[in-house]
Amino acid sequence: MIPVSQLITISICYIAVLFVIAWYGDRRAHQGKPLHGSGLVYSLSLAVYCTSWTFYGAVGQAASSGWIFLAIYVGPIVFLLLFWNLLERIVRITKEKRLTSIADFIATRYGRDHTLAVIVTLVAVMGVVPYIALQLKAISTTFELLTQPLGLDYGIPGSIWQDTGFYISVVMALFVIIFGTRDIDASEQHPGMILAVAFESLVKLLAFVGVGIWVMTSVFESPEEILKLTRETASDHPLLQSNMVSVSFILQSVLAGFAIVCLPRQFQVAVVENENTNHIQTARWLFPLYLAIMMLFVAPIALTGHLFMQDLGFSPDTYVLSLPVSMGQDALAIIAFIGGGSAASGMIIVATIAVSTMVSNELVLPAFFRHGQQQENQQPAGVQRLVLTVRRVVIIGLIGVSYLFYRIAGEFESLAAIGLLSFAAIAQFAPALFGGLIWQGANRQGAVAGLLGGTFIWFQMLLWPVLSQQLFAPSGIDSIVPNNMFGFDMDDFSFTVILSLLVNCTLFVFFSVVTNASVRERMLASDFTSVRSSNQRKHTSSFNCKVDDVRVVLERILGYQKTDGFFTLYQARHGIQYDHAMASDDLLHDAEELLASVVGSSSARVIFSTLLGGEQIQVRDLAFLASEASQAFTLSREQLQAALENLHQGVSVIDRNLNLVAWNRRYLELFEYPKGFIQIGKPIEEVIAYNAMRGFCGEGAVTDQVKRRMDYLKTLSAHHFERSLPHGIVVSMQGHPMPDGGFVTSFTDITAHRKAEQALRETNITLERRVEKRTQELDDLTSQLIDANQSKTRFLAATGHDLMQPLNAAKLFASTLSQQSLTTEQQGLLKHLEGALQSAEDVLSLLVEISKLDSGAMEPNLKPISLAAVLRPLRDEFTALAADQGLKLHVRECKHWVISDAHWLRRIIQNFLSNAVRYTNKGGILLGCRVRGEHLLLEVWDTGLGIPQDKLIEIFGEFKRLNQGRQDTKGLGLGLAIVDRMSRRMEHSVSVSSRVGRGTCFRIELPLTPAQEQKVDKSDVVLNNTGNFSGIPTFCIDNDEAVLAGMTALLSSWECDLHACQNETEAQNIPFEPRIMLADYQLDHESTGLDVMMGIRAKMNNPDIPGILITADPRPEIADQAKTLGFYFLSKPVRPAALRALMRRLLS
Repeated sequence: MIPVSQLITISICYIAVLFVIAWYGDRRAHQGKPLHGSGLVYSLSLAVYCTSWTFYGAVGQAASSGWIFLAIYVGPIVFLLLFWNLLERIVRITKEKRLTSIADFIATRYGRDHTLAVIVTLVAVMGVVPYIALQLKAISTTFELLTQPLGLDYGIPGSIWQDTGFYISVVMALFVIIFGTRDIDASEQHPGMILAVAFESLVKLLAFVGVGIWVMTSVFESPEEILKLTRETASDHPLLQSNMVSVSFILQSVLAGFAIVCLPRQFQVAVVENENTNHIQTARWLFPLYLAIMMLFVAPIALTGHLFMQDLGFSPDTYVLSLPVSMGQDALAIIAFIGGGSAASGMIIVATIAVSTMVSNELVLPAFFRHGQQQENQQPAGVQRLVLTVRRVVIIGLIGVSYLFYRIAGEFESLAAIGLLSFAAIAQFAPALFGGLIWQGANRQGAVAGLLGGTFIWFQMLLWPVLSQQLFAPSGIDSIVPNNMFGFDMDDFSFTVILSLLVNCTLFVFFSVVTNASVRERMLASDFTSVRSSNQRKHTSSFNCKVDDVRVVLERILGYQKTDGFFTLYQARHGIQYDHAMASDDLLHDAEELLASVVGSSSARVIFSTLLGGEQIQVRDLAFLASEASQAFTLSREQLQAALENLHQGVSVIDRNLNLVAWNRRYLELFEYPKGFIQIGKPIEEVIAYNAMRGFCGEGAVTDQVKRRMDYLKTLSAHHFERSLPHGIVVSMQGHPMPDGGFVTSFTDITAHRKAEQALRETNITLERRVEKRTQELDDLTSQLIDANQSKTRFLAATGHDLMQPLNAAKLFASTLSQQSLTTEQQGLLKHLEGALQSAEDVLSLLVEISKLDSGAMEPNLKPISLAAVLRPLRDEFTALAADQGLKLHVRECKHWVISDAHWLRRIIQNFLSNAVRYTNKGGILLGCRVRGEHLLLEVWDTGLGIPQDKLIEIFGEFKRLNQGRQDTKGLGLGLAIVDRMSRRMEHSVSVSSRVGRGTCFRIELPLTPAQEQKVDKSDVVLNNTGNFSGIPTFCIDNDEAVLAGMTALLSSWECDLHACQNETEAQNIPFEPRIMLADYQLDHESTGLDVMMGIRAKMNNPDIPGILITADPRPEIADQAKTLGFYFLSKPVRPAALRALMRRLLS
């Protein structure tokens, strides 16, 4: 075990080194002397792919699943060796178009579609959050392993202040904010961060290799010795099997190959941060070599960990650390911890930067600008501050959500499982990404449909079951697919991934074939699918013009609003472009593409060449321009008319001169215009006058109706009317002005809506009456039930009191009789008598207790309590009881503190244990606790007969018990009824799960609280001295003659000097001052035992005479009153042993 302070100091020093490296890298880059622009740094930065999964999880996967761990290495190696030219093309396109993320890349390929960018961003967030959570889990678990004694349960702490993952999240967020959002760069490159990541890659490689060499040279003499010992002691180990290639292996290799580009962090380091495409030539051999070196040591570490650590209960994911720790190699363990931390933190840093860029660029900033937020930040500095602030907030939010996922799903055992979950999500990008590079016919509709379909399958069948704390949902994979689909054996994960990719690809191809791509998509598709030299330049690169010139050209053709939106978004994505500055090639290229989407590519080229390049328009170009413009106008007109005709509403459009220029068939049908009446250019005033004369405009003079409507149109005022037309149709009319003058009005037939509204109004009135009537009936029924319950409670209380009196007397006589000399036969009869009386007392006591709980007479005393103090006596008590029945009781130590009532909680757990002993014939019983967030689950497991599912709720009713328990230990059927009431009064959740023939688990959920200083409660101390009460002056009063006789016999047998009486008058004649007083509460003539004992104290002028009030009255106020007056309280029937102990205590 390594001291916490020492490990924290080392970690802080390492993090400080990373800060210095990143700062130095940024400084050198700003000085024009970058250190990150080399093939070596680029190749090492790609190793951010090797996260805690490859550092810890690969060993765990090898130890538990065999050679399938090779898949995460084989995939990237094959991709870089065979498809490096595809990566080179992606880098070239990204540089040319100044793209910033994989979302930007995919969206640009499909016509710069913002909706697609949003979908890619959301999928990336869903895929990356579990992956970041995996890194937090790895760092937190390994930190606990190094700083706590071996063998402890390294679960997630209940409080975030005790959680290492929380502090790692804070440090990572701080690092990313400092070195990832210092300023805005159009390329989105971070030289300091890349240099730090490359350094971390080198550290984690050296750490992993160090552990591997130590295992093969110090723990064993050679790898052959490891293999030999494994064959002798664990011949069935998965690594010794020959079946390396399977469907799962191939699938995971493909996912890993996709990940080298599709993972947001890999796209960031491999594409966005690339300085020179020649670096890919270096990386295509150096990065596979890096992976091969790590892969070489996985199997030896896994086999050694299996030989030494499996029996100690360590997770295979921790073998890299637990091996050196268990063998006293603290220095090596710290190096391994730093290496694993580097693997995890490098991923967190790069992934957070990549995804935060996507979220801010594709989600947050467009929403800000769309809703007018840019008005506050029109100055370049204001836009820059806004972008930086948004990205910093997104970084904090992303790491915060990942930490929350780690808290929720952190108990997920396997690191590899969480890693594969993220790989499966990111793989949904592959059809749209790679398909868009090789198939020019791919379009936006196909990409969106495929991405949504595949992601839905992934979310429903993989992510949601994890969040629901199940591997697969009950109605998920197992119920719809056999494990030998397509003739191959495959696990549920493999099937789900294959299904999601199959759905993705099918929808991608289908919608791309049946739908048409837009003009912009077709233009951009050729850029992505063509293989051309990276030094080819766009034709706009020769223009020598200012940003303001470009703005003027666009405003003349597109208008101010669209032009301003283009420049605002460009500034947010690529940095500041001042109007007086020279326009960059990227700005010119993007502006031409925007113009081409409106007037066509040829027209846009001619316009830019003429207005910006200063060239003369050739006759051929002018003719082509006119032809293309005419075609565009005709196409636009046809598309507009087709859209209008397919609307359910009627539509009319007038120009700035208030003449009708467009309409649809539905408009003619609604107003029943005669054929030929509506024509292009017809003044709208004539149309309104015609409608007014037919009564279509409501009541009033025709001239007034026409004037009012014309005023709306002339002043460009939006309006909304509803009119009931003469032929029975109700029409909603909404008019809106157009930006360049004119008006568009929609006419919606809402007749059915108004009829439904009226019917709903009438139904609502009827329903309200029915609800009122039903509510009154329910109120009456509720009152009856309350009265019945209170009546039952009063009956049980009264019956309990009346029955307790004779029962108390009987027990007193039996106790007195037991102290006499009896024959063997008489002793047997006495034993049966005492057993019968005890059974009757148990039933009455439980009934009285239930009545108190139902009536609210009993209230819990909730306060911080130590579970150890509650469980320890139960362990001692039930260990012997379990052993008598041939069972073994296991109790896990629990040092937590909770908020509860100690006595009530003891009763509840005692009942759980009693039932476990009663209904378990063989096996054992486990009592333990588990922390779940801010609560603790206290559970009792048994291997007994089990409870049928239809009985799990019924068992909590009164007098409900199962008949399959031990015949000699039958219960009364009231224990769980009391448990249910007590838990509800304390607001503790009680649940039960069971399987017939396998066993049952009862659990109660308790709120956690910090540990308290333990104090000894002196009221619970019972004196253990023995002896009788010879000659002790004792006073006893009870109005029940039988009970008084029993008390007299009992106290006399204890040699007390007794004065017994039945009423207050006799009590006044007491001949001595008593040392102790015993009194029933309810006496004759409305007198009480409290009154009598207070009178004796006054008569003897001694307020300190101790007294005990003994009663069967269950009301809590009586006990409170006795305590207030300084008396003690016992309930009838009183146990002689309890009475004797209390008397001895008071007299001592």
